[in-house]
Amino acid sequence: PDAIILQNRARARELNGFYSGADRDYTTAISMTANEVNPFWLRSSIVKYQIGDKNGAMDLMKRVENRFPEAPEVRAAYACLLLGVKGDQEAAQRKFLEIPDRQRKNFSDESYLRSVVSWPPAMIETLSVVTKAVGEGPSP
Repeated sequence: PDAIILQNRARARELNGFYSGADRDYTTAISMTANEVNPFWLRSSIVKYQIGDKNGAMDLMKRVENRFPEAPEVRAAYACLLLGVKGDQEAAQRKFLEIPDRQRKNFSDESYLRSVVSWPPAMIETLSVVTKAVGEGPSP
């Protein structure tokens, strides 16, 4: 299959909770697209974090963040990895607070994370630690 078919299959697997299969498809699609960083690399990084490949997730995220530094979802995901992979709470909070206010509110909303951007559980849990630390988490 070509890279687009693999991306689509990876996304379908991801949305259905088949993270290992999604990771394999994303990894193959990335290898087929040479070194051209594409938005789907963000999804691959998120899936890698979900399955516990934290170093792989961070390696991809650094490249995605370099290519799309202003994207709110990239900033939120990078904040997760700064905390979840590097253990750097302060850097995670700073990265999260780089997201413009209106958009940042979305990433403090668990329903948005589950339904709109479709993040897996590990990312949502990690981001909730960051949002609470900056005072924007859901109220008890």
